[in-house]
Amino acid sequence: MPAECLVEWRPWGGAAFQEAGAGRIPVLLAVGPCWCAATAEMMRAAYADPAVADLVRNRFVPVRVDPDARPDIGDRYSLGGWPTTAFLTPDGEVLGGETYATPRRMRELLPRVADAFAAQREGFAGRGVPAPPRAVVPPAAQPDADIEGWLAERLRADFDPVHGGFGAGPKRVHAAALEFASASAGVGEPALAHITDRTLDAVAWGGLYDHEEGGVFRYCARRDWTEPATEKLLDVNAAVLGLFLAREDEGYRERADGVIGYVRRTLADGVAGGFFASQRGDAAYYAAATGRPGRGAPPPVDRSVYADATASMARAFARAAAVLDDPSLLDCAVAAIEHVVAGTYERGGGIAHRAGDRAGVRGLLADQIRASAALLDLHVLTGREAYVDVAQELMHFATRRLWDTAGGGGFLDRVHAPDDVGLLREPVRPFTANCEAACVLVRLARVTGQPAFREQAVSALASQTPVARAYGVDAGPYALALRELARTG
Repeated sequence: MPAECLVEWRPWGGAAFQEAGAGRIPVLLAVGPCWCAATAEMMRAAYADPAVADLVRNRFVPVRVDPDARPDIGDRYSLGGWPTTAFLTPDGEVLGGETYATPRRMRELLPRVADAFAAQREGFAGRGVPAPPRAVVPPAAQPDADIEGWLAERLRADFDPVHGGFGAGPKRVHAAALEFASASAGVGEPALAHITDRTLDAVAWGGLYDHEEGGVFRYCARRDWTEPATEKLLDVNAAVLGLFLAREDEGYRERADGVIGYVRRTLADGVAGGFFASQRGDAAYYAAATGRPGRGAPPPVDRSVYADATASMARAFARAAAVLDDPSLLDCAVAAIEHVVAGTYERGGGIAHRAGDRAGVRGLLADQIRASAALLDLHVLTGREAYVDVAQELMHFATRRLWDTAGGGGFLDRVHAPDDVGLLREPVRPFTANCEAACVLVRLARVTGQPAFREQAVSALASQTPVARAYGVDAGPYALALRELARTG
């Protein structure tokens, strides 16, 4: 926490909401990741303002959450961007909120929210939060067999022929869509080859790539891949590294080396293993030329090691080891996976989200799925059967604790508990994680010879059929999972 911040934040948990209930005051929930410069600025500005701090101290219970550490909370309480400033009842219901707010705005907003809650609190008192009514979308009986043709058409329609990428607004990497397009280009969709080539050229040689220090930024604000948002996230770099490695051109190999070099220098935990989560954005730092005194110190790194993102980078490093014939990259991938899996696994409880934090949140779907995928990759490269055994165990855990029996199928994003607060009681069947789960299950069926894994893969993917096309070009994970299913008949 920056020293200038005057607010004494509570962690998310029952104690904070009980405090709010006892005091009959609302909760101020501040949600923002370590990599977000706007979140850091709000801490230095709004929450360093003495008048704001007094209002928070006297009329709210302040709770702060990093959505990288608690993606289940971030997904449910985001109000459209970071930082999110949400006002909650003592039972966790959302009263209102907004994103970034200046000190002046907070001095105006806080009394209004507190007064409005005080005027209506009798209506909230003692209500509790029943499990929210579920907007259950009934799962389909089978996956959407026609989605590949639909997605190919959608990619052609949304492609930006001038600058590459998709859409006419800010540009980011749609990794699954590009992987699908690249694979489709050789099987009757030659137009997708141009889409992939043009877009990856823009990623590799445009403003998304850091031409000074390597690695890639989170997204670009302009259509022509300029004005990058300069934070560097581990999972984004893992996705881009995988795309670069799939190209045989020497220029892309150099770009892959650039990403690997950046990750090894800045985001690799060379002592314990694993990869750090992110490096904060700093537009002024990246605007200054390398080596000039005005550039200053590099932006800070969030040294948290999260299972899902570390597994994604471990997979990319394992692939790089094979493509670039560099065994040291495989060693790094093995150390990373063993750090997050062996270091946090509990029988019947899956793996924890953050390495080195056994008491923290565990049982998140994305962690189990991505770690399992990485373990299966390592099995292919090392021949170690233990990796298959652990992947099976993680998927058995996911089936026992995360399968949505009440909603008709598919995996939920987290293990639910009776003492969950507010929107954490709301079951969520995440789209991408269910598609990735289907891929892992199919691979397990293939390597173990157990058809039950494939049957569950079909059910997991079918659970997303009613919503898949609503994701547009981001339906790529669904199409890739469908292809993985087709490989096993």
